[in-house]
Amino acid sequence: MSILGAAPVLVTPFKDDGRVDEESLLRQLDFCIEAGSQALVFGWGSESHLLLDSELENMWRATVHHVDGRVPVVVATTHPSREGMIALTKLASKCGADCAMVNPGDQRGDQLVSLFKNLSEEVNIALMIQDAKENAPADVLLRAVKEAKNVTCLKLESAGAPHKMGLVCEGLPEVAGGRQVTVLGGSNGGLLLEELGRGSVGTLPHPVLIDAFQDACERYAENDMSGASDTYYQKILPLSRLTTAGGV
Repeated sequence: MSILGAAPVLVTPFKDDGRVDEESLLRQLDFCIEAGSQALVFGWGSESHLLLDSELENMWRATVHHVDGRVPVVVATTHPSREGMIALTKLASKCGADCAMVNPGDQRGDQLVSLFKNLSEEVNIALMIQDAKENAPADVLLRAVKEAKNVTCLKLESAGAPHKMGLVCEGLPEVAGGRQVTVLGGSNGGLLLEELGRGSVGTLPHPVLIDAFQDACERYAENDMSGASDTYYQKILPLSRLTTAGGV
């Protein structure tokens, strides 16, 4: 499984009593797909870490059933413990998700590499490494790709992400073993153009402007740099700045 383009990190809607609002969630899925989403992602921004395993299972199953193969479904299986990550990743596979996005947290270096190797050995599902807190330098991420055969994506959104992307993309052909491994950006697409210029093939932003993000990615892939820049600066950046300004 690979993602080329924009894939939104979904918003989990809740009812007044705190339960997941499944009807609103399904409408959001259709909105995102119709707007051109290349995958649908449950991540930290989806408040997945606040839900019970039973709630995650219900939400993931409902999503997979409703999407019905139209686009890949990616779910976050991060947990404070390695055992928890493996258990949630097994649950993701059981629910029919296409990919598990895993932030290794405090596990670094050899521990990070062994985590993804263990996940690849124990669960038959594609894996996305999420580097959100400078978990690893480029060489460690490349080792993880080499030793964990289920890794198909890397989401890089730590400080200095574009530079790290360039290093990772340069080293991927040597370690990927012939399989396609893609690099994606995050952080709501705040550095989208710089990331695309360093080898990223897409981004995982918020759902609101997913059509604009996809348009920018498509234009860049078609070498329409001017069109990609116009979309980014005229349609994406103004709202992105507004939402991060604070006090709004």
